[in-house]
Amino acid sequence: MVENLLRLREPVAWIVVGVTAVGIVLAVVRFVLALGTGAPFSAAAQDVSLEAMSLTLLMALVALVTACVFQAPVPSARRLVAAAATVVTIGTLLTVLGALLGLPASSGALAVVLEVLGGLLDVVLKIVGAVTLWLIHRGMSAGRIQVAPAVVAEEAPAIAEASEPAPPAPTWAPDAASGSVWTSASDAASGAQPSGWGVPGGGTGWQPVTRPALDAGEPEARPEGTDGRP
Repeated sequence: MVENLLRLREPVAWIVVGVTAVGIVLAVVRFVLALGTGAPFSAAAQDVSLEAMSLTLLMALVALVTACVFQAPVPSARRLVAAAATVVTIGTLLTVLGALLGLPASSGALAVVLEVLGGLLDVVLKIVGAVTLWLIHRGMSAGRIQVAPAVVAEEAPAIAEASEPAPPAPTWAPDAASGSVWTSASDAASGAQPSGWGVPGGGTGWQPVTRPALDAGEPEARPEGTDGRP
């Protein structure tokens, strides 16, 4: 929900800027048409001050622009602030001029006072909105306003795969052990000295290996085919 609102804030802000600008243009067109039909100048000016720029649109525009600048700023944040500030400034000037030029349209001093008091809050809020937008634009241009970093989608944590244990390092080097012979496989695995040595690449065929001397208590092996009798 929040991500959808963040994606929609920029186009909505531009739409509000466009609607506000169209309202200002229509107010000026109505003023010209009213003068063309013979309407009093003060009455036409008063109509411009009331319809040039809606206060509701102004508040919505300031809120949207602020969100586009300070909450994960959009790429066109500076252009958006400049456009909004320009449109709001023009609308505020038309409101102030229309209110001043439309005072003669009110009959009597009391009506003038009530007219001024009634439009004072509207004018003040519009001036505050325009000043706020220009301050934001000036701060962005000068680098005094540090905008928030852009939203970055969080990456899903990768599932670590169980790695197979590395095989134990051999106790002998293939080059150094070439042509060597051990009495048993356990001797070769434990790194014991070989019972016979050969020359790597130097021999062809089978060569006998000298066995270690037998223990004193072990009977000597007899040749095949003899039964050991005299």
